[in-house]
Amino acid sequence: MSSTSIKSPKALTSPDEVYAPVAPKALWSRLASWLAVCALPVLAALYATSFPDGTFDPWHPIMVDLDVYRRAGSVLIAGGDFYDLPGQLQFLYPPLAAVLAVPLALLPTAVVQIGWTAAGAVALVAILHRCGLTCWVLSLSGAAVVYVVQPIVQTLAFGQLGIFLVALVFLDLAPGPRVFPRRLLPEGLMTAVAGAIKLTPAIFVVYLLAVRKFRAFWVAVITGVVVTLASAAIVPAASYEFWTGLAHGDTGLGHSIIYLTNQSVIANIVRIFGVGPTPAAVALVLSAVVAGAGVWAAVLWHRLGDVRLAISLCGVAGLLVSPVSWLHHFVWIVPLAMSLVERRSVGPRSIPTWFLALSWGFVGWVAVAPFTKLPSGEDVEFQWSWSQHLVASMTTLLGLMLLAGAISIARQRRSDDLRSADPEAIPWGR
Repeated sequence: MSSTSIKSPKALTSPDEVYAPVAPKALWSRLASWLAVCALPVLAALYATSFPDGTFDPWHPIMVDLDVYRRAGSVLIAGGDFYDLPGQLQFLYPPLAAVLAVPLALLPTAVVQIGWTAAGAVALVAILHRCGLTCWVLSLSGAAVVYVVQPIVQTLAFGQLGIFLVALVFLDLAPGPRVFPRRLLPEGLMTAVAGAIKLTPAIFVVYLLAVRKFRAFWVAVITGVVVTLASAAIVPAASYEFWTGLAHGDTGLGHSIIYLTNQSVIANIVRIFGVGPTPAAVALVLSAVVAGAGVWAAVLWHRLGDVRLAISLCGVAGLLVSPVSWLHHFVWIVPLAMSLVERRSVGPRSIPTWFLALSWGFVGWVAVAPFTKLPSGEDVEFQWSWSQHLVASMTTLLGLMLLAGAISIARQRRSDDLRSADPEAIPWGR
């Protein structure tokens, strides 16, 4: 088998590697190597923050989302309502996110901006490292992704937390090389924290249950409940406001849900059919179906031993079914692309060319984001032509085809495996 052959299921699903004790000197050497690898991606990330309105010389980013986090932390310290901030941009995350934002409000602006940007670049490098990249390849790849891939560029420029959420889940659940000698936290804990900061990653709790990782599932559930109750104890009024509002369907987004960079299923349906109870009901039902399909695709590929691809598919499904998935939320295309690179093999277990083309089409479309050239703002999206709606919906359409194709291939491969192991097990396989 060639050097590009697909890894065996055992290699992809094996438990955490068993490491020998590492001497302090070796740890310092590993840390120095890691800092060297991260240097170029961090510099590229600092440059990326000059998009869209900031400047690089002198460095003056306009990190509007990070500013919202800091203002929420400041209002919390002052005892105010961080769900009613002055200005147009509001804080829409669960209360835990505001509690965690308090340290951001206490530090100088420049320190927070530099630290946040550098941490985002390091988190991205950690994701790529978990996918098997090392040394100069890891450094150059990280810098290239930061410089070229639009969801990453915009996440850094806006000071968004999307990279951290993906890193929390992916580093928690995906097998692969580790920065530290061994797992430091129980599986499921970081996923729960991600879901408590923003609800979209909660789809992975369902995934853990579906793949019968019961210990990780209960760790995630208990951790999520504990940190949510802890934040409610700190900010009881805000917690009541958030959770009761959410229960009544109040996302706090208003008409901004139709803005063109929102690439979710719900956004596309509302843009095409308008605001109203019928489009909303259709959108919710379709989103539930897509969520189920995403978890199903993830479970099938997990059982085939391709855990990293399974997690990436589940992440894409979470984006499609969220009420709002701005372009900068699509950080999941990075681990998805790395999973496709692993699957470029030839041989009996290779992925069909048509599926690779479809998958790379989805990744490339989101990475370049040509739909951002459409007219937008002030509800002009309701006046688009059918061709403009088609362009705006392409992310969702490609994502749905990606999930459907993944399910089809995984089911066929599973049948082939069972047929090879026991021809009598599948009567129609004789």
